Amino acid sequence: MVKILFVCSGNTGRSPMAEFIMKNLVKDLDEKFLIESAASKPTDGGGLHEGIAAKLRAENIPYTKHTARQITAEDYAKFDKIVCMDKGNIEQVIKICGGDPNDKVKLLLSYCDEKEDIPWDKNGFATTFIDIERGCKALLKNI
Repeated sequence: MVKILFVCSGNTGRSPMAEFIMKNLVKDLDEKFLIESAASKPTDGGGLHEGIAAKLRAENIPYTKHTARQITAEDYAKFDKIVCMDKGNIEQVIKICGGDPNDKVKLLLSYCDEKEDIPWDKNGFATTFIDIERGCKALLKNI
């Protein structure tokens, strides 16, 4: 089983979008994947951002009820890949997890051979969706 944890700052937007996009991409291989998401910063346990939910609906990507949570040091041992939306997330994850000795923490678009952050795009989240979907497809190819 491949275990993937997507991480963004608050776990209400970009990382759950990545979680649901990836779950949709592997829906026929569900038993071979564990896919979750978390925040790199403390969170109030909020739900999925309505703009993100609207974009997922518009793209026919199924999603479930979501409650934001912060990454823990235990997550480092549990997951094979910890995939971050931006460089700040990487720094925060490495701090929380006490380093990255197994080289698990990566930027999502690094799977596309890019070093760009995933934007928090408030214009209907079109750019965010395109970049996350592209990154998830490249990650899946990598696996």
